[in-house]
Amino acid sequence: MPIIFIGGTPGVGKTTVARKLAARLGVDYVNVAELVVREGLHGGYDAERRAYIVDVEGVRRRLQSIAKGRRVVVETHVVDSVPPEEVEAAIILRLNPRLLEERLKARGYPPTKVLENVQAELLDACLIDAVRVFGLERVFEIDTTGKEPDEVVEEVVRILREGRGPKPGSVDWLNRLGREAEKYLRG
Repeated sequence: MPIIFIGGTPGVGKTTVARKLAARLGVDYVNVAELVVREGLHGGYDAERRAYIVDVEGVRRRLQSIAKGRRVVVETHVVDSVPPEEVEAAIILRLNPRLLEERLKARGYPPTKVLENVQAELLDACLIDAVRVFGLERVFEIDTTGKEPDEVVEEVVRILREGRGPKPGSVDWLNRLGREAEKYLRG
């Protein structure tokens, strides 16, 4: 199982952490969004969300060939595009929804896309998808709030080395934010 999967809602720090992790481990790094564009693995472009529509099956087949016989770090929020049988560990990065909202606005995301992604983070969407696709035993979650990328990389390395770490459910934004979460959920 050569894929180390780094997932999470857009804006949580996946790209930075995944690149640093791959460098630390001395393995290749695959950014699925870049792969989709570079190799035309999409079914068009969603102008409202400013995003390509991922060819999930095409990406899955391509990742299988990339990972054949070697370890790679794969980063995406499109969990279903990663071949589950190839995944060694799935690390889902989390970020306080308040900070996530700020980051996405600073990136110039349209308001609808900001809201959708903040809601996805609040409701554990990427985490739930990862457990569904990879199984509870291979999924871990890391709250990146207030942490430097190198700290997060160290946590991932520890999880990989020890085979244990924070399991799904350790981050609960709804309880942490309380009534404040309602403003995001109401849209």
